[in-house]
Amino acid sequence: MKLLDGLLRIFDTTAFVAVAALMGGMGLIAFTAVIYRFVLLDPIRWSEEAARYMMVWVTFLGAGYAMGKGKHIGVTMFVDKLPEKGRRISLCVAEIVILLFLAAVAVQGGNLIFSLRKQTSPAMGLPMWIPYLAVPVGAVHMFLHVLRMMLSRSVRALSTADIELDAALRRKGDGL
Repeated sequence: MKLLDGLLRIFDTTAFVAVAALMGGMGLIAFTAVIYRFVLLDPIRWSEEAARYMMVWVTFLGAGYAMGKGKHIGVTMFVDKLPEKGRRISLCVAEIVILLFLAAVAVQGGNLIFSLRKQTSPAMGLPMWIPYLAVPVGAVHMFLHVLRMMLSRSVRALSTADIELDAALRRKGDGL
C-alpha cells in the first residue's frame, strides 16, 4: 500500500504541474495566435494543432488527478435508497467495472500508440504517439486511484473485523 501511495503521490504531483503548465501554454499559444492572425496578418499554422494536443493531455491528466481527489461526478440517486449492505455491494461492483474499463482503455491506448508509431501530425510534424500517449497514461493514473480506494476500504474492513473478533473472543472468555 505504501508503494502505491508513493507512486500515486508522484503521479498526482506530476499531473498537477503538467496540467498547470499545459493550460498556461495553451493560453499563451492562443493569445499569440490571435495577435499574429489579426494584428500581424501572418497566422501561426501550428497553433491550433498544438493547443488541441495540449488539451488532450490536460483532459487525461486532469481526469486522473480528479479521480484521486474524488471529484468525478456520480449519480447516487438510486444507490442512496439501498440499505447499507446494498450500497457497499453496488460500490464494489461499480469499482470493479471501472477497473476493467480503465484496463481496457489503457491496453487499447497502448495498441493505438503502437499502430501510430510512424505517423506524424500535419502541421507540427510531431509523432502522433505523443498526443495519444495521454490515453493510457490517464487510464493507468485513474486505475491506480480506484485500486487504492478499493484496497484502503478492504484494509479498513479487515481491521474492523479484527476488532470485532477480538471483542467477541473477550466476551466469550468472560462468559467461561
